[in-house]
Amino acid sequence: MTKYAFPVALGFTAAVLWFSAAQAANNKHFGVVCLRNDTKANITYQRRVGNGGWQTRFLAPGDSWRISHRYDSANENESPKVLVNYDADATGRKFTQNKELSRRAAVGETCQEASLYAFQYERANRNFITLERVR
Repeated sequence: MTKYAFPVALGFTAAVLWFSAAQAANNKHFGVVCLRNDTKANITYQRRVGNGGWQTRFLAPGDSWRISHRYDSANENESPKVLVNYDADATGRKFTQNKELSRRAAVGETCQEASLYAFQYERANRNFITLERVR
């Protein structure tokens, strides 16, 4: 082995290890969706994840709800469906809307990394509430 071979081999090994660590840090391990209430109303909604049952939940103004699914392998990008039903009529009458929420593949499980949906007042008529993807 020449006097230059060892430093070159050491540098190559360090580069490979750094690249592998960087790749592992960028692997997507979760499918994440976040639901936020941008209205001044308490929102009552039903949610269903995958083939599970419907659950009734409440979301106060400014609050959010996050759900994540851990992938079986990195970068899998397949998660159970998330369905939401809610009353879009803010006047006390009933007008049920439903929405399927798409998850975002992410390294972590935070709302900052998630597909973000928000309950908002309809622009043209504040008597109705919409649920739209905002990020």
